[in-house]
Amino acid sequence: MIDKASPRLRPMGLAARMILFLSLALVPIGVVAYFQTAKLQEETRLRSQLSLVALTEAGALAERQTVLRAQGGAQALGATMGQEAMLGGDPATCSARLSSYLAASPGYSFGLVLTVDGNVPCRSGDQDIDIADFPRLQAIVENPGSRAWLNPNGPMSRRPVIVVAEPFFLGGELAGHVLLSVPSALFAGDRAGDATGPSGFEDIVTFNQDGELLTARNGVLQAAEHLPADLDLASLAGAKPQSFAARSVDGETRVFAAAPLVPGVVYALGIWSSTNAEAEAITVTGIAKALPLLMWAASVIVAFLAVNRLVIRHIKRLSRRMRIFARTRRIPEHRTHLEMPAELAEMEDDFLDMADAILRDEAQQENALREKTILLKEVHHRVKNNLQLISSIMNMQIRQSREPETKFVLQRLQDRIRSLATIHRNLYQTEDLGHVDAGALLVDLVGQMTDMTEVAGESIKVTTDLEHIETVPDQAVPLSLLTAEALTNAMKYASPPAGLSQAEVSVRFRYEGGGRAMLEISNSVAPEGPSEPEMRVEPAGLGSRLIQAFTTQLGGSLTQERQADIYRVHVAFALKDFEADETVPTKVPNVPDF
Repeated sequence: MIDKASPRLRPMGLAARMILFLSLALVPIGVVAYFQTAKLQEETRLRSQLSLVALTEAGALAERQTVLRAQGGAQALGATMGQEAMLGGDPATCSARLSSYLAASPGYSFGLVLTVDGNVPCRSGDQDIDIADFPRLQAIVENPGSRAWLNPNGPMSRRPVIVVAEPFFLGGELAGHVLLSVPSALFAGDRAGDATGPSGFEDIVTFNQDGELLTARNGVLQAAEHLPADLDLASLAGAKPQSFAARSVDGETRVFAAAPLVPGVVYALGIWSSTNAEAEAITVTGIAKALPLLMWAASVIVAFLAVNRLVIRHIKRLSRRMRIFARTRRIPEHRTHLEMPAELAEMEDDFLDMADAILRDEAQQENALREKTILLKEVHHRVKNNLQLISSIMNMQIRQSREPETKFVLQRLQDRIRSLATIHRNLYQTEDLGHVDAGALLVDLVGQMTDMTEVAGESIKVTTDLEHIETVPDQAVPLSLLTAEALTNAMKYASPPAGLSQAEVSVRFRYEGGGRAMLEISNSVAPEGPSEPEMRVEPAGLGSRLIQAFTTQLGGSLTQERQADIYRVHVAFALKDFEADETVPTKVPNVPDF
């Protein structure tokens, strides 16, 4: 018996292996593409930052020019009127001259000279000014330097103004500051309908070094909603020009560009929408980050589809045809290559040729086997006919015999010949000559011998318990002969037990498990009968010798015993598997030939 092969792990399919190896092959390309994309993205971002800063500076050019003009005017006034006021000139004359200068220079609404000790010796207009009423003036006295700030309600002009403060010096030392007020409406950013500067801005705002708004294209109040939510504008003052993306106060993501207009005094902040063409490069999108991965995936997919179309689908089709051929032994009539590569087309042709050769060989083997089976059945049929002919001749001889001993010996020999004929009749009637249904064979044999006993006029009750067990012919023949011999002895020497008027014979044939079978033939005997059957006229011990010889041929063990009024013959043997050896004539060892 061959042990069943243990299941093995199914190897990885060709498609999976192709994807794996293509992925590994494309990893270096993907890495290079990733770093190149990252580098290109960084360069693009830097160029966009510089471009946005330049656009911001260009957009706020009018604001820059206005502040520089105010600073230049303040420096000129400081060099003339400031020195005159500090050297003890007449304040009224200084104020008059300052008013005349402002009147001749459009764009200024107010001006004054502020000394380092907090006095205002010269001013335009007639209103007296006390710096105690103006915190900004006090801050300049405490912290001198160039300044600019937004006054939403100018005390003189009663309108929003940008105040520009510029220090002046006397003998190389700080003497004071000249302050000029420029109406906010004069700045380009606050003029309605202004079209200066490049398009695409949402807004451009200017702020001072303290982060305070000065101007805005859409108004200072509206611009507050568009400023960065988590960033103080003062942190951008003094920093290098830069651009960045951040979330604004209103919750939208915008792009900002900061640039100095007048270093240390006024700065500009350009505001763009994140969807603006100029600003898109600042924000790194998810698609840009995933581009190398998408390229790698697309390369793997394209390569796999190419391999699948050229190789895998044809191999699967060929494998499917092989499985169909293995199950049904059918091959297609026409060979369709479906644009196969030449190597796979040759492989398919080789498979079809091999399948056709296998079918021809199998057909020849089946024909040869059929002819051999027919011939073998014919042999068994002729042997059966010959044995029946011999039995008939012996029957004629028995009728002519005068001696009882001769008749008895011929009848026993005739019974054995009939048993052999029954075996050969079953062999040529069976479909599989390599296996014989021993149960059916014994049923036929016991039935035939029982009919012969009834014809002889003896009253014997025969009971059978015969299982259908397959055996090889090498065991079926000695098993049948053993059964016939033991059953003949049992029927001849059976006698009614005590209290009964009819003798009983039992034949049992059963499977005991573990590849073993058991045959048991028993008959009833009278209490006063002999412990073992006696061969009356037949030579003493021949039946027992035949039973032992057939048991040896079966490879089994024999037990003969009497228990009370039952005499039992028990044979146990192992069932053999069919072996295609050379046929050896069945011969009973140590027993004379019939």
